[in-house]
Amino acid sequence: MDPQRKLQVESLIQRETARVLQRGLADPRIKGLVSVTRVECSVDLKTARVLISVTPERHEQLTMHGLRDATRFIQNKVKEKVALRVVPHLRFVIDESLKKQAAVLEAIQAGMARSGPAPEDASSDGVDPESRPDAHASLNSAPDPDPAPTPDPASEGDSPRVETS
Repeated sequence: MDPQRKLQVESLIQRETARVLQRGLADPRIKGLVSVTRVECSVDLKTARVLISVTPERHEQLTMHGLRDATRFIQNKVKEKVALRVVPHLRFVIDESLKKQAAVLEAIQAGMARSGPAPEDASSDGVDPESRPDAHASLNSAPDPDPAPTPDPASEGDSPRVETS
């Protein structure tokens, strides 16, 4: 079987199964947000594992019972929408990889919180502050020996002169 063909069929079945679930089913056991995360078809394309996630997690088991009972209905709806000679038999499974991902992220965050923030350098740009040329400019510079004289307004020629007698 061509691997590209298998990927195309998996993608097509995932999209259409998600649309059927999105429109909703009449089964009251299917509660919460049901998402199709991935579809894995067998090599001969006779069966397909539909991996789903259910949010909130407390509705997971009841929703799985409802989906398993509605499998034929969902498969018929998918068959109506796709242009395949044979639509694989769908089998719904909870996607455990999302739970594992969440657990790993939670453990990382807990470890980061325990160890505290990473120590910061004095400078944010990664340059050693001692090696900067202007680091000690105010401490090491001596006053200029010949400061420029400030002009005296009374000594200038265009200032008014007052004569007294």
